[in-house]
Amino acid sequence: MHKDQDETHGEPTPDAATLSLSLEISDIAVGLALAALAGWFFFQASILPDFSGTAIGAADFPKGLAALLGVTSIIFAGAGVRRIVSGRLGERVSVRQPMRVLLGIVLLIAFPFMMDAFGYYIAMAIFLSAFLYVANRRNPIAIALYVGGFLLFTKLVFEMMLGTPLP
Repeated sequence: MHKDQDETHGEPTPDAATLSLSLEISDIAVGLALAALAGWFFFQASILPDFSGTAIGAADFPKGLAALLGVTSIIFAGAGVRRIVSGRLGERVSVRQPMRVLLGIVLLIAFPFMMDAFGYYIAMAIFLSAFLYVANRRNPIAIALYVGGFLLFTKLVFEMMLGTPLP
């Protein structure tokens, strides 16, 4: 149970900040923002050093994910446009605690810069810890276990199994 919820019914307490938008406008805005982010990720992945020759390299996986994110984001935004054009409008969307959403966006944008400044492991430890905190996970032991487990997973899979060095 989150501290912004009523203990008896799980409903948000009256003081929880809420932002209300039309479903179509929010779908278009989120879809276009994610498509732009995917383009940026694709560009950033394209400048990663590639040590693999003709094999799948360090840039191929993030480029593939960025391309998939871009395509699905455009489809998502297009669905919002289609509903507006057809006149079949949906309900309003409420975003509880929009400041947390904004902080999550800022963390995602900051991550590539953090990688350049600190390297993958330190940047990911900072990013994931902060992201979990913003997502209302406040138990330091759980955060340490999540971060440690994820870093161990990436070390085993990418560096040891695939031979892809993480900067």
